[in-house]
Amino acid sequence: MWEMTNSSTWLGALAAGYMLPILFLGPFGGAVADRYGYRRIAIIMCSFAAFIALLTATLTWLEFMTPFLLVSLALLQGTLFAFEFPARQSLYPLLVDQKNMAAAVALNSTTFHSSGFTGPLLGGVLLTLGDTISGVGAGFTANAFCIGWMMIVLTRITSPQKKNNRTADLKTPSLIHNLISGFKYAYGHTDLRLLLLLSLSASLFIRPYLDFLPGFSDDVFNEGKDGLTMLTAVSGVGSMAFATFFAIRARARGLVSVLFVCQIGATIALIFFSLIDQFIFALLALSLVGGLLVSSSIAAQSLIQHAVADKFRARVISLNVSLGIGASAVSALIVGSAAEYTSLQISLAGSAVLGLMFTIPLSLTLLKRRKEIEVERN
Repeated sequence: MWEMTNSSTWLGALAAGYMLPILFLGPFGGAVADRYGYRRIAIIMCSFAAFIALLTATLTWLEFMTPFLLVSLALLQGTLFAFEFPARQSLYPLLVDQKNMAAAVALNSTTFHSSGFTGPLLGGVLLTLGDTISGVGAGFTANAFCIGWMMIVLTRITSPQKKNNRTADLKTPSLIHNLISGFKYAYGHTDLRLLLLLSLSASLFIRPYLDFLPGFSDDVFNEGKDGLTMLTAVSGVGSMAFATFFAIRARARGLVSVLFVCQIGATIALIFFSLIDQFIFALLALSLVGGLLVSSSIAAQSLIQHAVADKFRARVISLNVSLGIGASAVSALIVGSAAEYTSLQISLAGSAVLGLMFTIPLSLTLLKRRKEIEVERN
């Protein structure tokens, strides 16, 4: 998108194309998964997502890609992800005991965020293959392969005998009834409500930095594609290192304090990154942003999995995905548009400052309830 438009607004539109379906359809995806089965829904959505990725690669190779078409394809991928992710995440309680849930969530985050390191390195290599079209086309092809591989892995998971992977009551009147009951449960649960609001804060005010790294690499640091690879990679390295720590730590106790420190720390680190002009210091700040952000995300996910009742698991996870990932579509549009009138640095830093104002009171409230949250389902 940056090669086609050189526009922060289009970068924001691309992020919105992928994230808005997650924001609005995520809760519905959770209701579908709770009603019809986690594994089944995840496999179906992965198969469609692999096809869309392959279609994107083909259109790129044939040089038919346009900014509008790229946003439209991202919209389709975001829609599929809104149904696939909560279904896949809800499989963990079927595969591990409650006492190992925090370790399972952290280990999954480790594998997920390690791709934030290996993926950009591979992407950087692919982008050097010939011209921009061939390099980007190779990247989309690799993406299609990886999604297809995940679909195959999901087919190898067998439903445990001790639990059914379909927890919602199929005799309930409709999916809408399932959806509404999930909203009521999450809103009425004080701890879940606070955790979801903190996920929303991270999504709105911190997470959009990823969508604007091409602009920072090109316009702020004058480093081009190589700089983008390094910026994305150091963010992934920080994420992987912190996620590995939590996989080893493997317990729920103390996670509220971790969430408090890491989310505030990530916001402050993002402010420094946004305002730094020296590339080497920006890399250091960005590694902290990635590491602290993933730490707060792991802590929130683990606490949600720890507190939620099995009956509502996919619906609450889908709400967390919707708010924690999808809401960044709104702020990406705002940050990208504001950057056209000020600068990308000022726009992103302003978003982080607002995030700090929103996060601190929520974190303090949650911190007062840490004993209740951490022991709720021991």
